[in-house]
Amino acid sequence: MNPLFGKSILIGITGGIAAYKVPLYIRELKKGGAIVKVILTENAKKFVTPLVLSTISDGVFTSLWEDKIPHLSLIQNSPLFVIIPADYNIIGKAASGIADDLLSTVIAAFKGRILFFPSMNYRMFENPIFQKNLDLLKNFGHLIIEPEIGPLALEEEGKGRLPSISRLILETEKALTPDLLKGSYCLITGGGTGEKIDPVRQITNLSSGKMAYSLAKFCYLAGGTPELILGPTAKEPDPNLPYKIKRIESADEMHQEILNRWERVDYLFMSAAVSDFTIPTRRKKIKKKDELVLKLEANIDILEDLKNRKENQFIIGFSIETENLLTSAREKMKEKGCDLMVANEVDAIGSNLTSGIIISPSEEEDFECSKDELAWKIIKKIKSFNS
Repeated sequence: MNPLFGKSILIGITGGIAAYKVPLYIRELKKGGAIVKVILTENAKKFVTPLVLSTISDGVFTSLWEDKIPHLSLIQNSPLFVIIPADYNIIGKAASGIADDLLSTVIAAFKGRILFFPSMNYRMFENPIFQKNLDLLKNFGHLIIEPEIGPLALEEEGKGRLPSISRLILETEKALTPDLLKGSYCLITGGGTGEKIDPVRQITNLSSGKMAYSLAKFCYLAGGTPELILGPTAKEPDPNLPYKIKRIESADEMHQEILNRWERVDYLFMSAAVSDFTIPTRRKKIKKKDELVLKLEANIDILEDLKNRKENQFIIGFSIETENLLTSAREKMKEKGCDLMVANEVDAIGSNLTSGIIISPSEEEDFECSKDELAWKIIKKIKSFNS
């Protein structure tokens, strides 16, 4: 699922110094398949030219007196209007209802979502009048992404810096994604857990953690608050995503961390590869031998303690199978008390692609797609069953 693909996005550029970054932002939107039209203020022309923007976008507009009523034609078929950088002046105009140029007039006429990326000197950002204007826009339902703390013009530092291009794209994707999980707390497990044999060895299950990170991203895009409980993972977290991560090693540690958060969980995604067996840990390293026999014991069943849950709590289980995929997954779904089961082929381990079956109490849906696409399929499925 690509939130940008085929979407018509309108962009308004103001006269902030951060305007020089906007062509890079537009380029990434176009890579994602978006249709991008740009409104440029007179002051913005001092930082980025119409010629540059016209080569990378689907049209550049600068005046109320060009084209046929541009402030009305531009808003057709655009679900999102992005103001970047949103300077002190345009925030004041938008909050006060002033419409004296093309950009402010389009803001006045636009009925869809407006996403503001404020960027300016920290003194201007902290001005109480400006903050009051931001609050007013938020109360009207507009989206405000606050700037970051960092280096500013004239070798100053403070809160006013435009976020990175990757963060800009993420927040744009979020603005275009339906709020299916708005206000919900999503707990996601991922990676593999390990059970120590001795101080230097352990038994574990293979997992890259990619599915957990995809779930976290799309839970966030859909308006949820994701938190991750992770064993070791091959993939690093996305620094742009505002999720918490708790690192664990063993199944028992994961079990305890879930219980600590369980009361407030709306959706639990059990995508971790929890070790099926445990073993008494030896305090000293086992010396290398020609043959070694280990006695394994069944590990803790994390979902066993969660069967007596509140009515509005939803559990999504994951299953990796090498044979009898549907039958094995349905048995596990019933045994574990899951509301939804995602049965994966074993080739999914470590890959960006995956295939298998999404199983609900009443139906099955085959899938063969990326893990990002699967994450979105799961979210749509649980919302349809739990709405």
